[in-house]
Formats: sequence, C-alpha cells, structure tokens
Amino acid sequence: MTPQPDLILHNGHIVTVDADFSTAEAVAIADGKFLMVGSDAEVLATAGAETRKIDLGGKTVIPGLFDSHLHLHYVAMQADRVPLIDCRSIADVQAAIAERTKATPKGEWIICQMGWHESLLNENRLPTRDELDEAAPDHPVFVPRGGHVGSGNSLALKAAGISEDTADPPGGLIVREIGSQRPTGVVLESAAYMLRNALPPPPAFETEKAMLRDAMQLLNSYGIVAAMDPGLNPHQIELYDSLRQDGEVTVRTDLMYRAYNLEDTKRAVALTDFHDDDLLRYVGVKFMLDGGVEGALHYEPYQIVPGEQNDPEYRGLSLLPAGGEPEFIEALKLVARAGMQAQTHGVGDACIDTIVRCYLAAAEDTPIRDLNWVVMHLHNPTEEVFGKIRDGGILVTAQNQSALLGANKVKWWGRPRAEWSTPIRRMLDEGLLVGGGTDAPILPIDPFICMWWMVTRKTLQGDCLGPNQAITIREALELYTVNNARIMGVEDRRGAIEPGKLADLVVLNQNLLEVTGDAIRDTQALMTVLGGKIVHQAPGMSA
Repeated sequence: MTPQPDLILHNGHIVTVDADFSTAEAVAIADGKFLMVGSDAEVLATAGAETRKIDLGGKTVIPGLFDSHLHLHYVAMQADRVPLIDCRSIADVQAAIAERTKATPKGEWIICQMGWHESLLNENRLPTRDELDEAAPDHPVFVPRGGHVGSGNSLALKAAGISEDTADPPGGLIVREIGSQRPTGVVLESAAYMLRNALPPPPAFETEKAMLRDAMQLLNSYGIVAAMDPGLNPHQIELYDSLRQDGEVTVRTDLMYRAYNLEDTKRAVALTDFHDDDLLRYVGVKFMLDGGVEGALHYEPYQIVPGEQNDPEYRGLSLLPAGGEPEFIEALKLVARAGMQAQTHGVGDACIDTIVRCYLAAAEDTPIRDLNWVVMHLHNPTEEVFGKIRDGGILVTAQNQSALLGANKVKWWGRPRAEWSTPIRRMLDEGLLVGGGTDAPILPIDPFICMWWMVTRKTLQGDCLGPNQAITIREALELYTVNNARIMGVEDRRGAIEPGKLADLVVLNQNLLEVTGDAIRDTQALMTVLGGKIVHQAPGMSA
C-alpha cells in the first residue's frame, strides 16, 4: 500500500536534476523520501487528511546542495573571531583588531576569521608584525588568510617560537625583512602551523558542539544539506558523533581523517567502530602534498613578489611525508586495503603529477577504481595528466578559490597560469567526473557565489580569469548535486529529486537556470528541506 505523503510542495517549478534534467510542478514526500514527482493534479491526488501542503507560488525547487569540500568544523570555529571581509586597508584591519582588544583581557589571543583576502586591501598585502603590534601591543594576534598563510604580531611569534634564529621548517616559509633575518610576521604552510599550534585549545566540548550545530544551520540557510569535511582529528570526529546522538545534525556530513604520514594513516584506517548512517559517514583519509597559492609545487619558478617572495628559483613547497613518495604510496596502500576513499590536495602541476603517479602505483597493489579516490582542487594540471586521471578511475573536486585568490595567483604565478587555473571546462570535456564546492571558510560559504564563478570566471576583485574555462549553470548545478553524490558513492539515494531518494531540496527566490551573469549571485535559499523536514525557512516564506 502506498503511504500517504507527509508533505506536498505544489504549484512550483521543480528541477529534478535526474538523468533527463526533467521538471515537474509538484513533489510528494513520505517517511523522509520522495514519494512522487509530477503534475499538481497527480501529486495532490495522493494527499491524505494529515498531509501538509505548501503552495510554492511558482518558485523554483532544486535538489539539496552538496558541497564536496567544506571545512565545516573550521566554519564553526570562525563564529567568535574577528571578521575582516569588509576591510579595505591595513588601517581597517588594525581598527577591527583594536576594537576587539577592548573586550579581550591583556595577554589573551585575538584571532581573525579566515574568509578574506589581502588583495581586497589597498596595500594588496598582509599586515606585518609591526602593524599588528600597533593595533594590539598587549595581545598575541593571529591573522590567518585561508589555511595556508597567515600573519602574527610579535607576541604571537614569540609564543610560536619564531625569531631571527628560527630556520624555515620543512614545507614552510618564514618571510623575512629584505636584507635581514627578522621575520615580517608573515608565515606560509608549515610555518603557519607553528603559529596555529601556539593558539589556545578549543572551547569546552559542549560549547564546541553547539558551535558546530550553529554552523550546520548556517549552511542550511544557503541551501546546503550535505558536505564533505576534509581533514579531521579524532576529537573532531567524536564531536560530530555526539551531535548526532543529540539529534542535531542538519547537514549530512562525510568525515575524512587528516593524515600527514604513514603512522597517521595507520591510525586512520584503524578507526573502524564509527557507525555510518545517512547523516554521518566516516569515509576515508585526506592527504596534502603541496601548499596553496603561495606554496603550490610547480615545475616552473614563481614570479618575484618584492617583500614577499624574492627567490627567482622558488617553485613552491612539497609537503610529502619525510619518507617521500615511497612513504606516501605505502600510506595509500593501507587506505586501499581498508576499502576507504583517499582524497589528496593538489594545486601545482608538479604536485598533481605526483599524486596521480602515486595513486596509480598504489592501485597496482589494490585496485582503486571503485573506491572513488579524488584529487582535490586540480588548479594547474598539465596537459598530459587528464588522460591518466580519467583512465585511472580517479575523480576530481573543484572549488572557486580563484574568485577570492585569483589576484594572488596573478601576482605569484603570472597571468598565464592564473588564467588556466581550475580548468573545469577542460576537465568535463576530457570526461572527468568533477564535483563542486567552496573550500569554506577559506572562501565564502555561499554556493551560488561558487556557481557564479564557475559560469563567469569573474573574481570578487573584478577581474576575469580564464573565461574559456567557464561552464554552464546547468553543469554547475550538476557539480553541486548529482556529481557530488556520485563522487561520494551515494548516487543511489541522493543528488536528485526522484522517487525513493532522500527528500532533500531547496526552494529558491529565482529560477537559477534562467538568470545569467552576476544575477546568479543573487540566488537565495528561501526554504531548505532535509529528509522531509524543514531545516531553514527565510522570513516571509510561507509554509
């Protein structure tokens, strides 16, 4: 007997993102799954006495969005930090930090949020230790810019053990004043982690868990119902599990252990007692073999950036474990034997080639084609690597880093490499399976900003990098729905509005498939439904 629907949405424009990209007027939901998709007449005919009905008034509905590279725990930890996204000068940064000192006891840390970029400042650079000292002489200050670069004041550098006598750590760079060994305060890659490791411990467990819950609700407000959180430690995985036990998970989250070496990987694959369900899954291991814009491992040298990068032979940083490629391959073999997914950060061309070479070497021990192994980012692939990725059964997740970081790509890499960066059009034309995401909080959480960049290739600073690599809005929507479901191996139950699949959907303020150009950025989630339950409802959206 067909169950009566719990919820019917009708009089809408339902974009199913099924195999035919078909549309419908109405959808019925029962027991957390889509029951029927079709015309108003046929769907409303299934209603029972207790069925809740929502008249969409012609609004567009899409499947719930899935971000395949979103540091959700990092997003949660940004809540009480100093926002810099609206700063347009070093003086603005100083003012924001100085304001925070008024409510912060002397000696305690002041930490800024990640999601901003120095190219938004008039000076087009990070603040120095001396400028941060002016703003907060009595507080250690850390100004992270994404996950790879940051700046600290004198007290922060002291806490991290960074001085004129400190050598650059392996895989890191302490930027020095020209003609001197005195650190400017700017640190890259593993040197930035010296500062991160000096930061205060996380808040109390229940407080941290509440911050994670709030971050999930923030994602719901953007139409995001699923995410892959790359790079977690056991404490953070426990945090997610506790939130699930409390019944407060509102973003279906795939969890990945962050491994730096073979020993970490042994711990990751030994974590076998995690209970997977449709809200939380422990899926695999994340590795990182090079840095971000300033530390990506390239074959050709970077440009000289006076005061920031002065070495004409600088080609980026390798973050391979101490045992090099052999150790990385052994770690990958462990992941494959455990039947788990590996995802590896690769930005520069030399790094991407290394990842693919090592994946294929590990596959000689244990086949990986059905394990959905991923190269993350794929900013600057060589021409030759596309075929190796496709033929090796390797997948790709691409994000919109260039929307915010594009100016630094031009500055550090030169315009040709910046134009080519993240060539999604070419990836799709080469037959690669590509998923989409934001890399938040490094980038804005908003998935429609990401789709806008994919379609226009415009940066938030007003430039346009690689317009020949733009994709269509339909393709961008597929990257955020069915493609991500395929990459994470859940296409049988998620990613499209089809009978039998989990009832995840978003009601939009405009027809995403009809708007063009900058209007894509104006798209908003009016209502978000997870498993048939409303988890977000904008003011004025009747339900």
